[in-house]
Amino acid sequence: MMRFSIGTDDFKKIRTTVTPDGQHPFYVDKSLFIEDLLNDTSEVIVLPRPKRFGKTLNLSMLKYFFDITENNTDLFIGLKIAEHKNIMDEWQGKFPVVFISFKSLKCESFEKLEKALKVTLSNCYREHKYLLTSEKLDELDREKIRPYFSKNFEESDFTYILKDLTEMLQKHHGKETVVLIDEYDTPLQEAYLRGFYETAITPLRNMLGEVLKGNNYLFKGVVTGITRIARESLFSGVNNLNVYDITSNQFAQYFGFTEQEIKSICDPAHLDDLKSWYNGYTFGDDLIIYNPWSVLNFLSRKYKFAPYWINTSSNDLIREMLTADKLENTKSLIEGHSIDIEIEPFTVMDNLKGNNTAFWNLLFMSGFLTLDADKRMCIPNKEIHYFFEKVVMEWFGRVGNQKIIQDFLRSLLMGQVDSIQYYLQLMITDSFGIRDMNIPARESFYHGFLLGLMLGLRERYEIKSNHESGKGYYDIALFPNDPIKDVGIVIEVKFKKSVEAALQQIEKQDYAAALKSRGCKNILAYGFAFDGKDVEVRLS
Repeated sequence: MMRFSIGTDDFKKIRTTVTPDGQHPFYVDKSLFIEDLLNDTSEVIVLPRPKRFGKTLNLSMLKYFFDITENNTDLFIGLKIAEHKNIMDEWQGKFPVVFISFKSLKCESFEKLEKALKVTLSNCYREHKYLLTSEKLDELDREKIRPYFSKNFEESDFTYILKDLTEMLQKHHGKETVVLIDEYDTPLQEAYLRGFYETAITPLRNMLGEVLKGNNYLFKGVVTGITRIARESLFSGVNNLNVYDITSNQFAQYFGFTEQEIKSICDPAHLDDLKSWYNGYTFGDDLIIYNPWSVLNFLSRKYKFAPYWINTSSNDLIREMLTADKLENTKSLIEGHSIDIEIEPFTVMDNLKGNNTAFWNLLFMSGFLTLDADKRMCIPNKEIHYFFEKVVMEWFGRVGNQKIIQDFLRSLLMGQVDSIQYYLQLMITDSFGIRDMNIPARESFYHGFLLGLMLGLRERYEIKSNHESGKGYYDIALFPNDPIKDVGIVIEVKFKKSVEAALQQIEKQDYAAALKSRGCKNILAYGFAFDGKDVEVRLS
């Protein structure tokens, strides 16, 4: 019986732990990552991957492979890399390693981030406390780095602190340093949410730039995270850097489980269900990848399906950036369709809320979307579908309680204009902030807001948006599953224009034609006119 070590991301612990019945915890061999890394000519590589896809474990493996301070050869016995004797002889245990993780740097203010970063950097230095007594360092060198071991240093020291460590390690060991940086973007995501992104990025940019750019003491740098922060924002001037994200073929097989790996560990009777729940990701051109966190939880809990992965963090950034103008695409995704979004080379963090393309790229890079055969974004599996439905309902929970939403929908179906306007005004007044009002393309914002509300009727209606009917394209139409029992509804949305203009457009363009062709005898045509937090509703 397989033993699973859920959440353990220390390679040595996994390889040396023995259970009472004499078994080692389950491990999928990703050791050829080492060979590909050595064959890559880049001095620094950045590997953005979704959370819980094995980033930290792989960096831990690199640490134990290269680390010159201890003999870790036994950890690799039986793994594929051990079959490459030349690599083991020439590279294993031959370099000092700096391994630092920013995973815990989720701070609510810049001052707290500075303090937390001090602790993280000091702990990193303490991994190399032998430097304080090294005879290969002169007294000036030892005095220079001594404050870093006890957090008695200034914030201005952040810039050179990691580069200084690589220099001292090179002096002591006579070899360049392997630098491993895990979850580099975690503090920046939190800073963006808390409103101090521009302040936070400066010390991180300076520190990473110094240790990774033109550093004569650096052998190889490997940086992992979730997002691809624009090079000019964080890695300015680092010209020896390559980014291999989930669209790249390089290193694609080392993060997540491949189809072949899944077949070797899962009962064939559960493969189809496993695929529908946790598969669906395409890395590189066509490599099929399974979510490793969910798969391991599924197997360890005796084939119980549940949304394991999406519950491993708060996903606050995605929830915060979901605005009404994005609900139309969200609806399409929930209904099983794909959306046509350009893949951006980098994430520009300072405009996620107003830039729809940046938002969808964030979801794509974070593992909430993948690409279909036509390179359009889509939901990969049932687990993520559950997340989308949940987050949309949470969004409307912030907009108004479910009773108000239900009262609004009931009034909409009954043609009660005064009640529709009352409930809608109540939701907008109580829930929309000034930042929402300032989002570009405001008509699409209100359009998306209304469309999201309509999702509450999807059991009785087919909800369509921006489809052709008559002589043009309506904004929203509700096609009843039972056109004899329920009314058909067509809606035109206007921003800073009269509600009469909306109704005239419906009539002139004959937007009700598609509803009539579907057998609707009773049709309600609504005009909605928005201006900031004010709304007017009319019925034709």
